Amino acid sequence: MSFIPTDLEPSSSAARPVRILGWSKTTLLDYPGRVASTLFFEGCNFRCPYCHNPDLVLHGEGNGKAPFDPDEILAYLATYSRMLEGVCLTGGEPLLQPGLPDLCRRIRELGLRVKLDSNGSLPERLAPLLKASLLDYVAVDIKGPPDKIHAIARTGMPAAELVAATEATVSLLQASGVPYELRTTVVPGLLEEKDLAAMGEWLKGGHRYFLQQFRPGKCLDPLFCDLPAYPPEYLKGQAEALSGYFADCCVRGLG
Repeated sequence: MSFIPTDLEPSSSAARPVRILGWSKTTLLDYPGRVASTLFFEGCNFRCPYCHNPDLVLHGEGNGKAPFDPDEILAYLATYSRMLEGVCLTGGEPLLQPGLPDLCRRIRELGLRVKLDSNGSLPERLAPLLKASLLDYVAVDIKGPPDKIHAIARTGMPAAELVAATEATVSLLQASGVPYELRTTVVPGLLEEKDLAAMGEWLKGGHRYFLQQFRPGKCLDPLFCDLPAYPPEYLKGQAEALSGYFADCCVRGLG
């Protein structure tokens, strides 16, 4: 399946809204190497059972709160633009927001960099942002190897379409020249050693790949809330085994 990029539509914040349900005004964690502000967007086309932002994913199903005013956020960013270096757009899935291109433009006009977190399923929406040079860094969460990604994501997308979309997303990033990372949360019971090996084969040649430690606690599926995470040494060993596939491969989230 091929995905044909479409041009960005004219800027119009009224016609193309965004719904921001969370806002971390300052962070040193979400944008590698930069002081940033992080915006958390409503909604996702995935239902990963271990998702630790269920309030964002299920907001439209009655678990919501009033969204932040984008103009209020932009005013704050303008005021503190000399202290901040960038803005991280995360969720949920930010690419579902119709007003995302306009918001990216307005952030860039403040002299700030834009980092996007995505699940890799919407290359047709990613492509115009890359083409318009509205992104400075992209992080893609790839849930599992081709034979498991659909079951883990619990999405309504057909399995073959999801695999094709993920591959198209990675290809877009490789061709874009925009710094990017691929990452996978390693959840016991969902991903095993053979699955990670398959991920290496599938995604090999990528610039940067992170194995992320699963965090029990608040999860979309209550069955995962008390699930013990893999030991740190196991994840370090898996990253070492995958290091030949990527320019950089390591573990994140052990602290």
